[in-house]
Amino acid sequence: MTTRSTPERLDEAVDSLLAGDRPMVDAELRPLLDVSVRLADALRPVPAGRAFEQSLARRLAGEGDGLLRRAARELGRPGRLLAAGALSSAAVGVTVTAYAVWRSTRRAPAVPQRLLGR
Repeated sequence: MTTRSTPERLDEAVDSLLAGDRPMVDAELRPLLDVSVRLADALRPVPAGRAFEQSLARRLAGEGDGLLRRAARELGRPGRLLAAGALSSAAVGVTVTAYAVWRSTRRAPAVPQRLLGR
């Protein structure tokens, strides 16, 4: 039998809590789950106002250009979708690479100092 780590058990307990159940947890997880319950209660979604709902309905229904009409038009042009997907994936790749380079250059000076101390 494998023992699960605390983060895994907490994750399962929070998932159960979000599903509407009241999970049974051991004493180690109880304080963390209590904080999760209080946080979930404090962060309840704020209902949208009537004016916002009406505005959104008008935009979706197609007053003027309409979002649904615009989406249908774009779906009819697969080349544009392919180009947009390629550009967005390239942007993600460049961002991840830039972050990795930035992190590695920030840590570089610490290595020689550690080696000199030996």
